Amino acid sequence: MAVPAAPTHIGKYTIVEQIGVGESSNVYLGIEVEKFVSVAIKQLRLTRQSEAYRKLLANEIQLSSRLHHKNIVRVLSADLEDKNGPYVVMEYIKGESLDHHQGPETLLPINTVLSVIEQIAGALQYIASQGVIHRDVKPENIMLITNGMAKLTDFGCAISLGTSGDMVAGSLAYMSPEQLEGLVLDERADIYSLAATLYRLLTGKNTFEADDEFNARVAILNYPATPIRMYRKELPPELVRVIHRGLEKDWHNRYQDWPAFISDLGNAAHKIRMSDYDLDLYRGFSMSTQSALSHFMADDHEFSRSGFSRSTMAD
Repeated sequence: MAVPAAPTHIGKYTIVEQIGVGESSNVYLGIEVEKFVSVAIKQLRLTRQSEAYRKLLANEIQLSSRLHHKNIVRVLSADLEDKNGPYVVMEYIKGESLDHHQGPETLLPINTVLSVIEQIAGALQYIASQGVIHRDVKPENIMLITNGMAKLTDFGCAISLGTSGDMVAGSLAYMSPEQLEGLVLDERADIYSLAATLYRLLTGKNTFEADDEFNARVAILNYPATPIRMYRKELPPELVRVIHRGLEKDWHNRYQDWPAFISDLGNAAHKIRMSDYDLDLYRGFSMSTQSALSHFMADDHEFSRSGFSRSTMAD
């Protein structure tokens, strides 16, 4: 089936190219010709213009347009009555989403990951103070700019704090048990999702292994996260505790609010930054290769990471 061509115009914006696709919408790079300003435009696809999808977009606009934070992509305008489909106009971020760095071979340095997570935690604390729950925190919805600034985007699943929304929404790999069960949510749901995001960005793995959606749901509701040291054995205990407490199935055992999470994460990050030990030594290697590297280091041989590249170190 042929993919429909990108429109040439949406509202007063000239469309340059399509830059993204979501479950219900397409995202385009547009230019406001009079001001020569680049913007990102999210428009519902023709096949997703039912009342339910229109209501979701209207809710996204209503909740996100009141948010003003340096680490949140700003909503600039919207048109819910456009004849070609309702759309929302957002600031255009020239960077990359972190789903480009969620695989074992593409992991970012640990200090970069911690900086990103600290920034996004601050943004999520802010939206909670504004009565909003994001519900879809994941690497794909975090943009990283070359100057190191991170921005949270896509409020398509957002709901008001203390509600459950009209339907269960979000991404299974990062979804808390209470969110999956359709319960009333507070900031602890986003804390879980951010901890799962941190886990993925450090390991290239999800918090559980599942072959299909059914088994994923069973794992989310019933099984604790795979110990993160299965994949990153060198992580310090302070950071491990933060991650696994954030991933507690019972929300009463999880961090109860953002200040507590941010404080513990900040303390763990500070110790890592002050350490002389290279925590990226094993980044991206399999456990068998990590064991070989540890053995090599223990024998006090001269070491360089380039000498143990993935092209020369077989698992």
